[in-house]
Amino acid sequence: MRDVLERLTASRYSVAAACLSSLVLGLVFVYVWAPHPWGWQGIDAYHTLSRELARGEPFNTTDVPWGYAYFAAAFYVVFGEHVWIPLTAQVVLNALVPLLLYGIVAMLSDKRTATLAALLIGVLSFNTVYASTQSSDAVCTVLFLAALLLWLRAEQSGSRAALLGSGVLFGIAPQFRPNLVLLPFIAAAIYWWRNRSRRRMADAALFLAAVIAVQTPWIIRNYRLTGLILPTSTHGGVQLWYGTLQTGPYLESRASNPGSIFASPPFPYTSIDARPIIVTMQYIPCTDRPGEVASIVYWTDRDREPRRLPMTSRAGTPATFEIPGQAAPTTVYYYLEIDWPSNAGNAAATFYQPHGGAANPYVFFVSKAHVTDLDVHDDLLDLFDLVRATRHLAWGEAPPSMRLDFDHDGRFTREDLNTALGYLLPEARGAAPLRELAATEESAVLQLVDGTSLAVPKSFSGRQTDLLASEGMAGELVSRWRTHTSIDLPSRPRECIYVDSVATNDVFYRREPHFMARYTALAFDNIGRDPIGFALASAYRTVRLFIIRGSNDVATTQQFEAGRLAYTAGTVLSLTYLLTFGWGVLVAWRQRSALLWLVVPIVYVPLTICFVLTNMRYTVTVQPLMFAFVAVALLDVVGRRLPVAEPGGQPPLDRPGRHHKDGEQR
Repeated sequence: MRDVLERLTASRYSVAAACLSSLVLGLVFVYVWAPHPWGWQGIDAYHTLSRELARGEPFNTTDVPWGYAYFAAAFYVVFGEHVWIPLTAQVVLNALVPLLLYGIVAMLSDKRTATLAALLIGVLSFNTVYASTQSSDAVCTVLFLAALLLWLRAEQSGSRAALLGSGVLFGIAPQFRPNLVLLPFIAAAIYWWRNRSRRRMADAALFLAAVIAVQTPWIIRNYRLTGLILPTSTHGGVQLWYGTLQTGPYLESRASNPGSIFASPPFPYTSIDARPIIVTMQYIPCTDRPGEVASIVYWTDRDREPRRLPMTSRAGTPATFEIPGQAAPTTVYYYLEIDWPSNAGNAAATFYQPHGGAANPYVFFVSKAHVTDLDVHDDLLDLFDLVRATRHLAWGEAPPSMRLDFDHDGRFTREDLNTALGYLLPEARGAAPLRELAATEESAVLQLVDGTSLAVPKSFSGRQTDLLASEGMAGELVSRWRTHTSIDLPSRPRECIYVDSVATNDVFYRREPHFMARYTALAFDNIGRDPIGFALASAYRTVRLFIIRGSNDVATTQQFEAGRLAYTAGTVLSLTYLLTFGWGVLVAWRQRSALLWLVVPIVYVPLTICFVLTNMRYTVTVQPLMFAFVAVALLDVVGRRLPVAEPGGQPPLDRPGRHHKDGEQR
């Protein structure tokens, strides 16, 4: 083995061979077979986003950063919407990884260690797998390694040009992989700390200025749309919530956690206050009469005076209205009023949506109380009404609102509860939805006709998340509501306009920031219930992040042909390289190698994302650096020590007394 490694690491062609191996494997994964289930277009809707950008449409999301979408869109603009072209380009970019890794390791160690690391990553890189699907990982890895290589060059030579280039690349990288957003600040701190001088402080500030300059246009765009400072995306909220669901017995499957049922809100509401409320609608007339005059009429519980506002946007669909921003908490009431002028002897008509207009308005809440009862004026029949009704029937507590006395006998009974459930569960098709109400000293359980159940604890604190609902009708009740006025109002007469898709704050720059806030609130609710369990799960994920592990559970792991073989191979390979990496770190520590600096970004990744939903994919950006330590471990097997000095006789980075071109000495 020693002779083989000596020959491989001594050859001048080894790094080129590593790059070629990466290229060939990547092309095979694109055009022949790939060991993943996603196909060319991946799982993050980048193809759709890139097509829209290529057609000149705006970037209509804050849920993912802009990096990869614009990368693919550039190829669509030049070559047309052919997915294989950007995939081939990212395979070619990924083939640079061995060369970049060689440059990094050679600066910190010696050429033979660098060559072996390049050979390993050329054949074993998981980035090569992700290069065959529309995913940001492969491109991000190239950007990250190039940024690190320039940073090391600047650190060793004092080159400000290299430092600026590194800052630009470090600024772009989080737009492909958001978890890298804080890493440039750590890099700047290390750059200054290793030689604490005024020049180094100025250079570190210059580096951060380049990072911030790249990120600023995106931050400004997001602030103008949402009013929030968003350096990357709004996706962190749901990822954190998912992470809090993967605790205790659900450590490997958030989908099995009963708390996942609370993804849908119990009310129509927004937590984005003091910004206009956007109402959209689509309508289809059933006559040939041209033209329309549409307006929205609204009032609030703070100001009961109705106000009429014209349509904000008439161009295209959907039609748009803007209700002025409201402070939280506020209840907003509104309806749409559409006037169709007379034509060819037909009388003018006024159409209201919803039916009844002022007598039956839409109800919408502005509130930051994500998991409690927002319906302070009892405008809706909702989940919290069912909870109060259940507690009244089970334990004789105060009855719910008498608006739920549907048979008007002056008391609330099981028949009224069945009627309420029928209004919220039209899928029961007229049958009594309630099969049984079972009460104990600890909880009351509604058993429904489909076999599902909704459990209300005696210790209910007023939070939606205190409840326990199973999937099916009971799970649907968690996010069902209906206005009392729509129950009381007679059915709509036959009218000549069909209005569809009335939505409130459903535009992405309202919806996505709101759900980020909601999911974050749900996450902290979960953490508060079991902080120790969450801490233990996060510690487990710190290591689990580096290991591929499949499952037969379709809700946890995507299934595909030969998937068991691919996942098994991935588990064996990832576990082997993780253990070998740990060995290599110990060897580097024992020999005081400058390679130990590479542990900083490797450790940074799990420490900054272990508390969210994670899998091995989130670590592939730093996987090349880990292979540097795998190379150290393999060389240790054959008895080769790391060099005491760097190439050219210079001392390694962790030795004092090094002179730099800037004339300073450590």
